[in-house]
Amino acid sequence: MMAVAMTTQLMADDIVPKSTIHLRDGRTVEGVITSRDEKQVVISTIDGIDYTFAMSEVDRIEHLARKKNYDTAKFRGFIDAGYSLGVGKPRNNFWLIETSFGYAITPRAYLGAGVGIHQFNPVLKSYPLRYDKAQPEQNDPNWKYPFIPIYVEGRYSFKNESHNTPWVSLKVGATFINHSGFYTSPSIGYHFKSNQFFSFNVGVGYALHTAHYKLWCTGDTPGAIPDMSGSSYLDRSAIFHNFFLKAGVEF
Repeated sequence: MMAVAMTTQLMADDIVPKSTIHLRDGRTVEGVITSRDEKQVVISTIDGIDYTFAMSEVDRIEHLARKKNYDTAKFRGFIDAGYSLGVGKPRNNFWLIETSFGYAITPRAYLGAGVGIHQFNPVLKSYPLRYDKAQPEQNDPNWKYPFIPIYVEGRYSFKNESHNTPWVSLKVGATFINHSGFYTSPSIGYHFKSNQFFSFNVGVGYALHTAHYKLWCTGDTPGAIPDMSGSSYLDRSAIFHNFFLKAGVEF
């Protein structure tokens, strides 16, 4: 038996034992098999050492049955839920459900796409007054339908996800359904390893939406647009800024 200590392409933090080599002399070695043929087998252990054994020394090799090994599995899926508080004027608070599905380019880097549901609730005191009433009052944009952003997401974990690790993410996309506008959201968080079926994530971040809303006004207001209800409005564009907290599962 020959043990070779060397720098390998697999970093120690990225190695998760998936195989056990049982030697004829009774010893066992756990790690990732990186090379194997009829004459010899090479296994990398979690401490970053490569061991090379002649096949004549090996009694048997066992492979751990795991649904997900984060250093080799390519598919990733994320489902998150949370709540967001708006800042600035005008602003909205919203509940969020977000998904993302894609592939791990490396054990730490992920690229995917997803869709979210953002149920907006306007903070009325942040909106301008409407003057089509006898007494001016705060304009209510009356978001009847949720914002549904569609986006691409890039994510980077500072360690392989078989470990507890912080991560950063960026989503960029647009809203096409019910409302239209640009959407982006950077976030940071922490990944908690769980088992071979799923793990947990928590995060905080910032979300930016652009959208239009109706500012109700009197019919003689310059630029007023008649509405089917008989009232008039101005078409206003706004940039909505929000900070959120979310938690979810990864599989």
